[in-house]
Amino acid sequence: MGTAARDRDDSGRPRSTRPRDALGRPLPYGSEGVARIPDDLELSPAETLAYAQDLLDDGQAFSAHEVLEAAWKNGPEHERALWQGLAQLAVGITHVQRGNRTGAATLLRRASARLSLVDRPAPYDIDVAHLVEFAATLADEIDEGDVDAERLHIRLRVDTIRQTATREVYRNNWLTLREDDIVRPDGSTGVYAVVDKPTYALVIPYDPVQDRFHLVEQFRYPLGLRRWEFPQGTAPEQEHLDPTALAHRELREETGLRAEHMERLGQLDVAAGMSSQRGWVFLATGLTEGEHEREHEEQDMHSAWFSRAELDRMIRNGDITDAQSLAALTFLLLRESGIQR
Repeated sequence: MGTAARDRDDSGRPRSTRPRDALGRPLPYGSEGVARIPDDLELSPAETLAYAQDLLDDGQAFSAHEVLEAAWKNGPEHERALWQGLAQLAVGITHVQRGNRTGAATLLRRASARLSLVDRPAPYDIDVAHLVEFAATLADEIDEGDVDAERLHIRLRVDTIRQTATREVYRNNWLTLREDDIVRPDGSTGVYAVVDKPTYALVIPYDPVQDRFHLVEQFRYPLGLRRWEFPQGTAPEQEHLDPTALAHRELREETGLRAEHMERLGQLDVAAGMSSQRGWVFLATGLTEGEHEREHEEQDMHSAWFSRAELDRMIRNGDITDAQSLAALTFLLLRESGIQR
């Protein structure tokens, strides 16, 4: 007597067609169960996380585990530990919902251990640090007794403000001002004004033989004051210019110095509450003098060498107040103390 061919997965094992409930437990044939998540589900990481989060919020941790497991099995090799840990977390929550405390605690501890191996910050705004602590703490609580359903609520990603619309308010050669309509994590809406400017480079010109630094002084119109600072700037007409090339250019333009060595020390955010602009800090050594190539707007600029003692005194006296220059010095001090990141 012939039998119908059974649906099988890639390894040749038969797939179960038996309906199941929201916790993945089998139901009698003919029952109406929850929809299955296909094994070959292919979603972007953002779509995967959003889908899994919706399922977790709806109490369907088992289905969330299947969504995350698909990302684990179908995703890139270097992200396997991340997605495996998330899948283990979801199935651990499933066992809590099923009342299987021993299995739940075991899986939650596996998830915590697996996620603790993930590099931080994790990709896709996944809140790995919180998830590691959540899984381990929940496992300990389960060992001590039952936990209520509210305790199982977890957010996979760091709650962020989402942009729903944007409009350009103003633009010139150096910046763009835009207004974004936003939705906050609690669902409330608002408007956020953002200044977009190209990435900049800041250079610390340093002479290690004489332990001295080269600074520039110019009139800062918004402040109405002249200020000493390290050479720095952007290239609006070449916004994709390599940061190291930009650093060489800014150093040459503002001071006339040429650097044999340009070492990248770190990255800074200019004004994270109002601007998207970021910048790179460089240490320039092996310096030779030359003619500056200042722009028309920099015609009032001056430059000079200062000893380390003079630099310290200028900072204490308030002669150097440029936040980027002061932050850049932190990178240099970390480098000199051997704590460079």
